[in-house]
This record gives sequence, structure tokens and C-alpha cells, in this order.
Amino acid sequence: MRKLIRRLPAALIAAAAVAMVGPAGAQIAPGGGPVAYGADDSEYIGSEGVFRLIGRAEMIQGENRLRADTIDMFTTPNRTGGSGGDVREVVATGNVYFVTPTQVVRGDRAVYTASTDLVVITGDVILTQGENVMTGSRLTIVVSTNRATMDGAPSASGSRVRGVFYPDESPPRE
Repeated sequence: MRKLIRRLPAALIAAAAVAMVGPAGAQIAPGGGPVAYGADDSEYIGSEGVFRLIGRAEMIQGENRLRADTIDMFTTPNRTGGSGGDVREVVATGNVYFVTPTQVVRGDRAVYTASTDLVVITGDVILTQGENVMTGSRLTIVVSTNRATMDGAPSASGSRVRGVFYPDESPPRE
């Protein structure tokens, strides 16, 4: 996952009364590109600088998809002091899925923070890549380096990360 969000359009403030405003410039896929989004409902709370997608919320960019019950995008003030500037944080809650062409991450909550370029997925975290599966309670991804750390989930024997990995069954090259 590259950058989740960079800018909301300047027209967002003017369109705040309309339920269908959008996060143009969102970055949830390498290389950027247009972002499609959908939800059962949406709202913009200008006084708090929050654009919210509610109910079966999703953002799609390229081949990457972020889905959750609710996705909140928190903005910084724009140059004139009003809301609708850069998105500083994206919070996805409830049945969170982040899907790329090679991986699926499932959790209860995901937070992307633009200033640190970190994605933190918490709760009952399940990461799958093909048949390989890893579980834990917190997955932290440094987006710029694609380095990830999984913290263990509480168990009878302490906090544990668990996984099942299937080796590549292709014959060795000579």
C-alpha cells in the first residue's frame, strides 16, 4: 500500500451539503490514479474536517481495495484556514479488508497516518498470501519501505504470532 490519501478537492467545501463528495487524489495503490469509492451513505462534517463513508464502505484504486463498515478521512485545514486540505489520517473500522493483487489483510480497525506513512491494522489480524497465512493482533506496515511487523495475539502461552507457510513446490533450477 503506497499512500492512502493526499488531497481532497477544493470543491469539497462547496459540495459539503451534497452527500456525494469525493477524495480525489487518494493513494491506496502504487502509482496513484483515479479512486472509485462507494458506500450505502456518506457525510461531510466540515467543522471537524471529516469525510465519512458509511455502510459497505470501499475505496478502489488500481488493483487495490480498502473495505470496511465505515471509512473516515480526516483533513488538515486548507491554505485559507478552512477544512478540506490534505488528508492527514484515514480510519477504517469494522470488518476491515485491504486487498492487493498478492495479499489480503483482514482486521477490526486500520489507521493510515500520512505524516508517518504508516498503516496499522489491529484486532483479529489475518494476513494471507496465496495459501500462506499469518495471524496476530497488530500489523504495522511502513509504506515507503514495505516493511511489516506483526505483533502476537494473546494465547495461553503468552503473546504469539502464528502462521502456516507452504514452500514453493516447483522443481529446483539447475
